[in-house]
Amino acid sequence: MKRFFRAFLSLGLLTLACSDASEVSQVELDPTDIQLVNRLIPFDDCEDVLGHLKEEAMERVGPYGLDNTGFPIWIGLQEGVVRSEIAVMDSAPAVTMAAEESVAYDSGSASSGSSGEINFTGTNVQELGVDEPDIIKTDGERILVVNRGMLSYFAVNGGNGSLTSQVSVGDDFYGYELFIHDNKAFLFANGGGYSILPFNDGDEEEETDLRGGFYQPQTRIIEIDLSDPFNLQIASEMTISGSYLSARLVGSTIRMAVNSAPNQLEWVYPSNPGSEERATRFNKELIEETTIEDWVPFFHLSSNDSTETGQLVPCEKLHKPNAFSGFDVLSVLSFDINSGLTSGDGVAVLASGQTVYSSLDRFFIATTKWVDADMSEDDFEIWTESYKTDVHGFSISLDSPAEYVASGSVDGTLLNQFSMDEHDGYLRIVTTTGSPWSEQNRSESQLIVLEEQGRSLVQVGQVGGLGKGESLYSVRLLDDVGFAVTFRQIDPFYVIDLSDPVNPEVVGELKIPGFSTYLHPVDDNIVLGIGQNADDQGRVLGLKVSSFDVSDPSNPLETSTWVLDNANSVAEYDHRAFQIRDRLAVLPVQNWSNSEQVGAVLLDVANDGELQEVGFVSHEIGDVEKITDCEVLDTEILVGTDLEFLTEEQWSEDYGVHIQLCESSDTGGYGSDYCDVIPVEQLDDYLGSIADDLIEIIGAGPTDRLEQCWPSDVRWDLQIQRSLFINDSLWTMSVSRLQSNNVSDSNDPGQLPVISIIPIPN
Repeated sequence: MKRFFRAFLSLGLLTLACSDASEVSQVELDPTDIQLVNRLIPFDDCEDVLGHLKEEAMERVGPYGLDNTGFPIWIGLQEGVVRSEIAVMDSAPAVTMAAEESVAYDSGSASSGSSGEINFTGTNVQELGVDEPDIIKTDGERILVVNRGMLSYFAVNGGNGSLTSQVSVGDDFYGYELFIHDNKAFLFANGGGYSILPFNDGDEEEETDLRGGFYQPQTRIIEIDLSDPFNLQIASEMTISGSYLSARLVGSTIRMAVNSAPNQLEWVYPSNPGSEERATRFNKELIEETTIEDWVPFFHLSSNDSTETGQLVPCEKLHKPNAFSGFDVLSVLSFDINSGLTSGDGVAVLASGQTVYSSLDRFFIATTKWVDADMSEDDFEIWTESYKTDVHGFSISLDSPAEYVASGSVDGTLLNQFSMDEHDGYLRIVTTTGSPWSEQNRSESQLIVLEEQGRSLVQVGQVGGLGKGESLYSVRLLDDVGFAVTFRQIDPFYVIDLSDPVNPEVVGELKIPGFSTYLHPVDDNIVLGIGQNADDQGRVLGLKVSSFDVSDPSNPLETSTWVLDNANSVAEYDHRAFQIRDRLAVLPVQNWSNSEQVGAVLLDVANDGELQEVGFVSHEIGDVEKITDCEVLDTEILVGTDLEFLTEEQWSEDYGVHIQLCESSDTGGYGSDYCDVIPVEQLDDYLGSIADDLIEIIGAGPTDRLEQCWPSDVRWDLQIQRSLFINDSLWTMSVSRLQSNNVSDSNDPGQLPVISIIPIPN
């Protein structure tokens, strides 16, 4: 985008040239009013940490423990983001190379391998060279997919992929996503379990137990050995007490953020209001008896030949804000993939984590506020309208662990990771004033510029007035220019000049129906917006892709649109679902009123921004193609046996349901039918003692599987979630299928070859 920024500067647009210029305020800062915002204070040792936590807890504990007097407020943290909170790039997708570092290219990526030069795209990320984890990864010669509790390895072989191996990672954790690098894969997931804090009953000879007496959120990290594509192996696994937020990969170094709450203490609760004072007294005694293990996160690391359990972050690497921010511990861990999974070289803050953003050399986390639940209604209104978000920055040089560098505070709340962007030493943040509970008609959005000065992130620039009385729906900040979309009934699309960090300016505004929740720059002049169409009253109508011409920043234009009524797209809220190469954009679509429009649309983006639908990929398979390479079982063989009841109770064919027996090498599936998969070795879990009789009657082997298939009008498991390009092939992924289509062949039917993503019993 460099040419765009130079052109932008040459225009000399220092005043707002739109009709509503009066609505956008330019803020001039008085240097004497600059507030030195929160900075972090390191602890000396664990005794110092424990003393601080006890002191803060004693001030806040009540008859119902700490929950009745204060609680952390979580803002914008959703499932998945938590996967979902995640990121998109400058103008082309970034790629994880099977080499020393992650590299991005302007129109696809090339890798030199055994099969020659390969042109491919990777995960759509926010920052060039900063990879983000996802459910699918490729280096052009292999594709790795994690879903249904399995990691699947596919050899590309041109456009004819083949499933070579799978390894079970378990379904007791959720939201798995991964990085790949050389012959390693790192997987991250959230879940829960009993405390991993080691303890015993006082018998020193007794082996230490790794289960405590309480349930807690947990993070799982799994290292997979990919050196043998036909035999994937789990090399090591780590469980952390806390919730996984997000991760980034620069070169071969992973940085990840984990938010950990204290252990659940055995609070004493009052039986009636008259006993509240006594309960408070007992709870204070309980706090006084706590140890460091009750407050900070721990990890358990296991590999084939060793186990290790310990404190996740050393006490001297733990910091506190100068204003109390809660009892949670927000940890930033560093892993060198080449060295394998370790305890993580962590650094931590006493605060609750919210939003993660990373540039090539800085890792930022926005944290949430602690609020007193006993606050009066009037005080709460004042508190929420003056809400501030703290931001902590960490240095992330390639050859050393993350280190804390500076902290700052900004008015309002952040939308997501795209609300932050670091450029030339300045951190730009777009916020919406107030808290999530503020009245919408009293809010507005603003862009704030922070500069690192010592240990503080100091505000040096600001422009406000974005969408007064409206909600912020999307942000994209790129070097010297930024874009933002707000919405209530009409969508204002704003263009922001960031060339002077001390004096950012809104220089253009466009009002159109609908809104964009994701913005993606295609080139110097064209920005795509993906979101929802709406009428003049703000009623949502369906999926909309807008092409914005920003060649004249003072006069942005919507040059073309593509709409699909009663539809939406995963790409609206997860940028990783969007893909583009050589101006061919791909995004998943789901039309809830038409099952034939569930798949992925291919849009050509012309140089002038004109959008043209040039293809549609579907994973649905028509009834005429209902075939299988498995053996369809005739349940009549059960008649007259003790298992006859199964033909009526579980395997009835009244609705077209059938059972098929598949060998481990069979693809399986049955046209558009939905098939549940049951490995033969797990039949005991479903049928108990009669499982052995059934296995004998149907002649099933120990590595075979049963598939129970029945017709389905709409196969939601065939909704496309991701796409990527490898040479002339467009690969699309749904929960149940990985499919390749030749994008250079207009006669490609969009159906073959198809690879079913199904568990193969180990």
